[in-house]
Order: sequence, then structure tokens, then C-alpha cells
Amino acid sequence: MTVLPVQAQDVVTQGDTTLNATLGEVVVEGAVRGNYLSSAGIAKHEMITRVGLKKMACCTLAESFENSAAVSVGYSDAVSGTRQIRLLGLAGIYTQFLDESRPTMRGLSAPYALSHISGDWLQSIQVSKGISSVTTGHEAITGQINLEFRKPTDNEKLHLNLYFDDMLRPEVNLTSAIALNEDKSLSTVFMAHGSIDTDWREMGAMDRNKDGFRDQPRTRQLDVANRWFWLASSGLQLRWGGRFTLEERLGGQMHFSHPSGKEEFDQSRALLHDPEAISDETHSSMPMLYGSHIDNRAASAYLKLAVPLPHVVSDGEGGEWQDNIAMIADYDHFRTRSYFGYNDYNVRENGVSLSVRFDHYFAPQSTLAVGLQGRINAVRGELVNFFSHNEKGMFWHCNALDEDMDEREVGLYGEWTHTFGDKLTLVAGVRGDYNDWCDKLLFTPRAHIKWDIAPKTVLRASAGMGYRTPRSVIENLGILATGYEIKAEDGYRDMEKALTVGGSLTQTFKLGRDNNASLSLDFFHTHFFRSLVATQEPWGNTILLCNSKECNRTSTWQLDFNWTPVERLELLATFRYTHSRLAVPVVESHNTGGNPLYLGNGHRTVSRPLMSRFKGLINLQYATRFRIWVFDITGQLNGPARVPGGKINLEGSYNSPTYCLLFAQVTHKIGRAEVYAGCENITDYRQLNPIIGADEPFTRQFNSMNVWGPLMGRKFYVGFRWNLY
Repeated sequence: MTVLPVQAQDVVTQGDTTLNATLGEVVVEGAVRGNYLSSAGIAKHEMITRVGLKKMACCTLAESFENSAAVSVGYSDAVSGTRQIRLLGLAGIYTQFLDESRPTMRGLSAPYALSHISGDWLQSIQVSKGISSVTTGHEAITGQINLEFRKPTDNEKLHLNLYFDDMLRPEVNLTSAIALNEDKSLSTVFMAHGSIDTDWREMGAMDRNKDGFRDQPRTRQLDVANRWFWLASSGLQLRWGGRFTLEERLGGQMHFSHPSGKEEFDQSRALLHDPEAISDETHSSMPMLYGSHIDNRAASAYLKLAVPLPHVVSDGEGGEWQDNIAMIADYDHFRTRSYFGYNDYNVRENGVSLSVRFDHYFAPQSTLAVGLQGRINAVRGELVNFFSHNEKGMFWHCNALDEDMDEREVGLYGEWTHTFGDKLTLVAGVRGDYNDWCDKLLFTPRAHIKWDIAPKTVLRASAGMGYRTPRSVIENLGILATGYEIKAEDGYRDMEKALTVGGSLTQTFKLGRDNNASLSLDFFHTHFFRSLVATQEPWGNTILLCNSKECNRTSTWQLDFNWTPVERLELLATFRYTHSRLAVPVVESHNTGGNPLYLGNGHRTVSRPLMSRFKGLINLQYATRFRIWVFDITGQLNGPARVPGGKINLEGSYNSPTYCLLFAQVTHKIGRAEVYAGCENITDYRQLNPIIGADEPFTRQFNSMNVWGPLMGRKFYVGFRWNLY
């Protein structure tokens, strides 16, 4: 629904006298699809509008993708509760996130950032697959997700969303747009989110599978953001704002507490530094409960300046395009202090970036964008990894991985866009960046083409290179929630390099009463020349971090169907098949002792672990007139994934079962308010034993990484939304 307030006047004429009577504000409501494929633009976008964000509770950004055709959502492990997305069969770290066309959510904050943005803060989400424009950097490899936030110029003076579920978890979301003058040339929007888990989770409801571990960590979170907009009479625009996040997560066994549990771990680590001091007596005095505590702090600020230039081109029909210069400055800070049993991970990152862009219009159909970008990132911290050398957990060793990094990068780019007639559009771009961390010049060519074969038939294709600097530990957070030894190979933090090619064919047609039904077929292939691999498979109880130069590749086919069979009934159906291969190192055994020895040049290519082979989704929404009642139902079919077996050289791996998930929600509008109620995972399907060795968490058998399905069962929730215009 879009809401457009307008001022109307009733004009009455009597003789020579004209009376103007102001009627006040009129609210115009129109229907907008929740999820649809956008036919505009060089790249195909899946649009998730504000209506689509209301189809489920969408408390966080991660949960906003549950009914997305392109994006899958899962857990990184069964202890931390962090959510991760997958696009084109690869982890979300290969997808670039944009905050209104400004790169965001990268570096150390990436695994947690999906939970730090409330779904209620968003106006819409645009998902595009494949390589993206060179103007936003070289990091997008599998796609781009652009987040449009609520604007300072919005007409909603106040939006309030209250949420409460059957785990007695309350959430509050608040946004308020304020115009500081009549023409809204200076305006601001304030956004806040707060949530807390209550003690009900400690009363057995959080351990449905009775393994002694919380199914989900106890979380407390506060997020606040403030955005400003200023428009000068000359057309100059200035946007600035900031965001701050506090988050605390407590996971592990049910009765573990912080800080008392932390103090016990610290005392035991002092003994573990001297393995000879470990005796039966001291071993028995070590902590009996496994626990995890994560304390996150994040802050960011930005400034965007757009200056219009005198040069203007016109198409002769009233359309005008004006040259402009834009400048964007960003600052990001993220700090995490965490422990997972005896594993300590404390790290912080500060980043500053600056970009300047010039857009020149040769003609309405021909544009050139050139720019200069630079960024500085400083990372400080380390991972302290304690691991046992025997099954009883009595003999311990300690590894330390230094996470310190100083990265500076500067780059130039140019991108030309030209439309040939009204059928063919070509975008060709190239950028060169020098990165001092890897001491390399990164050459990034990219190209997109859009061909309107017929008025309702569109073919798109794209190809290009992508590079990214991995954050080895935090991007593979699940490795901390194990009892495994973590080994790092030389060069494991080298920059990743990949080529992505693909395209889509979209057909819009009339079907029944719907003139805009659409069918779309996509294919994308990603080939890595270098990639970070964090694998648990060469050894049975060791994790290897290495930068593989082997042939790691992923291919994805997807079919999407959108249809409105009758008025106010929307249908979205999609099916995706993924073929993802990963080269995993193999080991051999010593002639004496039987200890595994890494060969260094031997590899075996297997299916990428924990990656669902296929996914089907169907979403139905029906609304009564004026959207007084809205009914939503979403079904997911999730295919099998290969699960590591925990033995040497991939032995014992198996496929997870195919399973279905069902979500439903009903919303009722009462004046300016909405009351909604729903149920997630209606069939109560759960991965029953996501933690291996849950009864012996301080041994090498403990592993919570192999999560392929839902950890939480059926969940009921209710909520209340209220808007003031």
C-alpha cells in the first residue's frame, strides 16, 4: 500500500464571489505487490516492498527473506544463533549489501549485521543476482541486495510495531519522520528497535530436543538510527546519519550463566597453558557446563552530498537529465568480545571510506560515470583456540591466530551506459584498485546487456570479475562452537577472486484476468580462482583454514512465476536447483602412530557441505477490499544437503532429508492500526540433533557446525502496528 497525502480544495462560485473551502488532507491508497520481478533496469531485480515485508513478522533483515524467491536463510551453528543468507548457492559474504546504493555490512560485522537491522526500518529490498556495477566496488560476486530505508521525507509521523511470541519475547520497533519546515527541505527520521528474551526460555521451552543446550541463545538487543535530509533551492542535496547497536547473546548449556561461567573458564585456561599441571584432581575442578557469550558493539556514520551541474540534456518530450557530482563518506566501527567454551575471540575493526563520482549525459540514452574510491580498514584482535588431544579432554594444547590487519585500497572506475533504440541497452565498466594488503592491482571488468526481444520479452546477461578480502574466522563463526583444533595454512587470508557469468529470460503475458503475469528463467555460474575454505573434512576433528586455488564452482538454475489469478489474490512460485562443488584437501597417515598428515597438494572435489540441492517456494496472499483483512501463507520445500561425517577424508558424510516448512499470518486493519497474528514452522519440523557430542562438550567430538535445518520448532506470535500521518 502506498499512502500519498494531498491537499484538496472545494471551489464554490456564486455570482461574482468565489469561495475556497479547504477540505484538508486526503489519503490515497493503492495496491502494491509484496514480491515481484522488476522489468525496469539493466539487471533483473526481485522487489520486496513494504507490503511484502508485512507477510511475516520480519523482525530482522534475516527474517525478511523467508518468502524471497532468490535468497535462502539458515543458521551458521547451533550455539551462536547467527543467521546467514545464501545467494546463487554461496554464503551471503559473497553478496554485496547496499544501504541506499552505499556499500555496507562488510568486514567483521557481516555475520551479525542481518540481525542488527529491523525489518520495520525498511521501505523495500531489491535483490539482484550475478555481477553488479563497478561503481559500487569489486566485492559483489554472487549478487547485490539494496536496502531502502524509511525516508526523512515520509508522511508517517509515527510508526509503532509491537511484537510478542509464545516464548514471551517482546520486541518494539519505532520510526518517526519529522519535517522541520513546511516544504520538507530539512527533515529527519528516527528509528529504534529493542528486544529481550525473558526467563521463560530457561524453563525448558528452549531445549525442545533435550540435549541440554539452548536451541537458541538468550539475546538482548538495542538498535537506534537517525537520518537527515536537506535540499537547497539550488538543487544541492545533503544526506547524513548514523546508527548504533548494542547486542548480547548467551548460549550453550541451559544452566550456564555469565559472568560466573566466564570466571571458571579463565581459571581453567591458566591451568591449560601448562598441560603437565593437568591431573585428575584439577580436571575434575574444571567447568562442567559449556557456555558461550557474545558482546557486540557497532557504530556507523555517513555523509552523502549531491551537487547538480549546469549541463542538462532533454529528450524533447519533457524529460530532462542533469550532470551531477556526488560524494560519499563512511565510518564504521565494530567490536565483538566472545567466547565459545575455551575458545576466545576478541576483535575490533575501524573502517573509513570516501568516494567521489561524476555522471555525465552525452544524450538521454548515453551516460558516462567515472569515480575515485578509497578506503582504510584496521583490524585488531586474535583467536585463542584450546583443544584437547584425547577423548577425555584431559590433555590440552593452545593455538593463537592473529587477526591483525591494516588494509588500504584506492581505485578508479569508469562505466558507460548506452541504449540503442528502444530495445538494446549495454553497460560496460572497468575499474582498477590497488590493495596494499595483498600488494596487488585488481583489474575488474564487468558488462551487462538487456535486450527487449519483444514488448513483453526481456533477455538479460552479465559477466565480470569479483574480488574480496576474507575475514577468515568471523565469516566462519561456527568453527568456534566446536572442540576442534583450528589450523591455518600459510596465505589463508589472501584475497579471493572469482568470475560470475549468467543471465535471465523474462516473459510477461496475459493469464486469465492478469495482464502482468510473468515467468522468468535464470542461470548463473561462479568460478573461483582463489577462495578461502574453512573445512572440517580432511581430519575428523580438525578445522583447516586455507586459500584454495582449486576449481571451486557453483551453478544455479531458477524458475520464477508471478500471477494474480483474481483481484487481490497474489501467487508467487519459484523453484531453484543448485550444483555447487568444492575442492577439499585430503590427508594420509603416518606409518607410525596413525596421526593424519596433510599432503598439501592432494584434493578431492565434492558437493559443497550443508548446501541444499534444491528449493521450492510458494506464497499466496489474499486481501479483502481496502485490505481490511489480509491472509498470507508460505510453503517451502528444502532439498537434501551433504552433511560432513566427522571422519578422515570425507568418510561418513551423508545427505540430510528433504523437508517442508509452512508459515501463515493474518492481518486485520482497524483504522490506522493493524493487528496481526501468525505461526512459523507450522508443521514443527526440527533438526533433532544439531550438536554432535552434546554430552561431552569439552572433547574433540563436540561439533555444532553441521546445521542443515530449523533449530526452533513451531512458534506463534501476535503483533500490533500503528501509523500516524
